[in-house]
Amino acid sequence: MGRLLGFLVPHKKLLIALIIVNLVLSAMLTVAPLVIKAIVDDVIGQQQLHLLLPYLALLLAVAAGRAVTTYFYTYGQNRLGQLVMTDVRLALYRRLLALPYGFYDRERTGRLISRVGSDVESTRIFLSQIMIESMSHLMTITLATMVMLQQDHVLALISLGPMVISGLGMFFAHRKLRPYQAISQENMARLSANLQDSLAGIKVVKAFAQEAQEQAKFDTVALQVRDGNLQVQDTWSKRWAVIGSLGRFMQLALIGVGGLRVMNDEMTLGTLIAVISLSMLLLGAVNALGTQLNAFSQTSTAAVRIFELLDEPVTIQSPAPRASAPQGPPTVTRGDVDFDDVSFAYPTSNAKALHEVTLHVPAGGSLAIVGETGSGKSTLVHLMGRFYDVTSGCVRVDGRDVRDYDLAELRRHIGMVAQDTLLFSASIAENIAFGRPDASQAEIERAARLAQAHEFIVKLPGGYNTVVGERGTGLSGGQRQRVAIARAILLDPKILILDDSMSAVDAQTEKLLQAAIQEVMQGRTTILIAHRLSTVEKADHIIVLKSGRIIEQGPHEALLRHSGYYRHVLELQQMSGASIPDTPTLRPALGDA
Repeated sequence: MGRLLGFLVPHKKLLIALIIVNLVLSAMLTVAPLVIKAIVDDVIGQQQLHLLLPYLALLLAVAAGRAVTTYFYTYGQNRLGQLVMTDVRLALYRRLLALPYGFYDRERTGRLISRVGSDVESTRIFLSQIMIESMSHLMTITLATMVMLQQDHVLALISLGPMVISGLGMFFAHRKLRPYQAISQENMARLSANLQDSLAGIKVVKAFAQEAQEQAKFDTVALQVRDGNLQVQDTWSKRWAVIGSLGRFMQLALIGVGGLRVMNDEMTLGTLIAVISLSMLLLGAVNALGTQLNAFSQTSTAAVRIFELLDEPVTIQSPAPRASAPQGPPTVTRGDVDFDDVSFAYPTSNAKALHEVTLHVPAGGSLAIVGETGSGKSTLVHLMGRFYDVTSGCVRVDGRDVRDYDLAELRRHIGMVAQDTLLFSASIAENIAFGRPDASQAEIERAARLAQAHEFIVKLPGGYNTVVGERGTGLSGGQRQRVAIARAILLDPKILILDDSMSAVDAQTEKLLQAAIQEVMQGRTTILIAHRLSTVEKADHIIVLKSGRIIEQGPHEALLRHSGYYRHVLELQQMSGASIPDTPTLRPALGDA
């Protein structure tokens, strides 16, 4: 919790102002009973009616002062909450952007949204409300206790005894609640993850008529959330039923003992009324602290989850500056690519995805990668941009280990069109210019023309200003792929990676794109991943991957002369127009061409 308080440091002036305001409010609360005592003893008891108006004016001034002070307190409290919540949320988002691909392989998006959403809201409530108001209640308890002791020691001790017992009871209740609240918040994160998964895949759900199944899954998680919350409330209510009743017994004792002391002339009626008023003030502050202690349990659990994410190690980051390299990290100038005995295993798997891969792609050359699904094609290109780091071996760009480059510098020169095309909920122009937000409209249109996207874009209602839906809904698969290709072209990278980027276009558009890509490939290193071999036959060099190993390699003509996997698949595709099959019936040769 101490780390969470660190988010208050940049706003310490506002925090100090709120503490001062709270002190003033607490003082005003304790002044009112003393004024009432004076009215009862001096005005009514002594028949000094000339003092009534001044005392009433003092009460009115206290009430007006409390109203004004409460306004400033409420405003400052809300401002502090929003400032801190934004700071926490920005810190979380910076961490999410910095974390490597491997983190997202094992984390569900819905759980992360829950942390940035509900968990951050819990921290706001704690830092701007629970903590500040708890300080206010502690000030009220302190001042009220001091005034009560000054008024009458006996009644003060009668009041303080139950308060101490209540405080201890609330503390132990808080410790009992923490594990239940941790389970409750985990259930809420699961609910968010389940909802996100269902909505993201709503087309699949409807296509397979699985609404009932998804409803059942959601119902199960929702009931777990409900039961967890009810368990927390039940546990707290049972303890509060006992703790909260102590205050009522305390008030009965005050009236009984205080009444006897008044009748025995051991104290004035005004003093008894003041002490009872102060005890009610004290009781209200203690009860409020108990309620906030319950909320504190939820916040502490949320804080743990937030700092788990903030403490997640960023395993892939730019290298630290070295004294031996005062000129700074290297820059990509040519686009020469080397894989030197590269092996790789995903963090979530024990099996290797790549085995001792060695290959060279000269600057300005082209490499095509083919193979069955799961053979390691996409993994290979992901290592170039350091989305993952190799398990062993080395990936070099322009003769330098990719781990020596600044990440932004490295990735700025690698344009990638992924197989799973993702567009943002923005205009088509903004999507194309995502890698270069400062690009001119003419540059955007030139990239779209090269990607064979200009004609369909200008036919849309808003042209380049047409806003596409989430993940590019509203465009066909082929249209999305062409926009993604335009996005990569506009980046003008030294290395262009096309990961099965023509899988969703028709034959006519594919021919146009192939011609455009041949033009774009000039002067830059290009890596093509494709299932349709007609896409890769013009590449300078072709490799065939199987289970993470290169089983054949060479130019198109050489592979055709070799009776292996490549030739066999090409013959199948020429007969059927099919893509590379994923069945194990193929018998690829294990030697290189």
